[in-house]
Amino acid sequence: MNHRGTECTEGCSEAAPFAARVRFVSFAAGVAAVLLTASVAVAGNLADIFKSGELAGLEMGPIGPALANTVASTYPVASASSSVTYTFNPKTETFERQTRVLGPIIGERAETIGKGQINIGTSISFIDFSTINGDNLGDLVNQPSINGRVVSFPVPGGVVLKDGRFTNFLPVEVHANIDVQATIGTPSLTYGVTPDLDVNLSLPLIETYLNVKVNETVPDPRLPEFMLRSCDPGGPAGDPNTCKPGEIRPTTINHQAADRAVGFGDLLLRLKYVLLRDKPVDLAAGLGVSFPSGNPDNFQGTGTYQLLPGLIVSKIIAERFEPLLNLVADLNANDISRSSFRWAVGSTAQVYGPLTAAAVFLGRNEFNAQSDPIEAPFFFQINRNDYYDFSFGLRCLFGESGVVSANVIVPLNRDGLRADYIPTIEAEYAFNGPWNK
Repeated sequence: MNHRGTECTEGCSEAAPFAARVRFVSFAAGVAAVLLTASVAVAGNLADIFKSGELAGLEMGPIGPALANTVASTYPVASASSSVTYTFNPKTETFERQTRVLGPIIGERAETIGKGQINIGTSISFIDFSTINGDNLGDLVNQPSINGRVVSFPVPGGVVLKDGRFTNFLPVEVHANIDVQATIGTPSLTYGVTPDLDVNLSLPLIETYLNVKVNETVPDPRLPEFMLRSCDPGGPAGDPNTCKPGEIRPTTINHQAADRAVGFGDLLLRLKYVLLRDKPVDLAAGLGVSFPSGNPDNFQGTGTYQLLPGLIVSKIIAERFEPLLNLVADLNANDISRSSFRWAVGSTAQVYGPLTAAAVFLGRNEFNAQSDPIEAPFFFQINRNDYYDFSFGLRCLFGESGVVSANVIVPLNRDGLRADYIPTIEAEYAFNGPWNK
């Protein structure tokens, strides 16, 4: 599609030249070819779908990189803190599990697992993005004009409008349904190096899916000055309902492209070191490093190294409650201006017996937009966003140190790319390393 065209404002429908009719046939044949070849396209990367196959020529290409720079940063990250902790009892010369409230599901607490202790776990999250900047991804509608220029479809040889004027372009209305989904399975390993230092390693395996459906109407019904006369191109000559030479009737074209990809996400290494214990709170310093092992063009990674220094504050109260506060800087090593500040505040509480509930408010405040601005924002623009979410979940202890969890994250605002909710289930188990026996 072009953004600019020229039109003749004088009536000239009665004498359309033979060459214009030839070009009209060429145009109509092109439209028919598009209609007849509509199918599911397979691209090298998911981001390429917007500029290849059925969607080629619709000027949606910039959407792919914009999503590639945005999607992975919205994925939830399960806590690196073990649900159960151990301390060494010098009287028995063994490590004993602490009978305290279980750790958070999303967010961190200052407690460490214990020297030589190991926690293994895996979580599964499902994300179905539903909105972008508050607009429904299932029904995006293009702007009638961008930067003062009409979004248009070129018409070789021109066409006569209903009011008798002649134009060589027609405006277009586009409805798009962009379905972006991700299923994330994340194995995780936490090891207690010392009583005060934990190391965690997580590597997600991600299946991403993209399905784009586009409904294109020419001319744009929102611009009545470009209205065409409804006519029958195959009608008998002389019939007033038969299309005249050079006329094109209103046309609707459907496009669809879809693909899925499976691959690893970004490898995350996290360290936690306790600075203070019960003075009067527990205080730990955290440091994370995210390695760009995921493919951003398949919406599986950020494509950059991320450094995540932070502070973790928590306090166990009456062996049943544990408020927590996390402050983390998410620093983009490639472009510091695209860094963000993350925080979490909430609490876990022992509900009954082995059951613990966790409620945490989450925030991510971007320094700047995470992608270059879209030069021609056909549907939406990538802005600097503030994300606010609420996380609620339940954890249940089974056996000596096994834990199963269920959690859901719901958005509290609609900035940026959003899902209506993000469910997560998790299972983990903590045990003594063989060298402790």
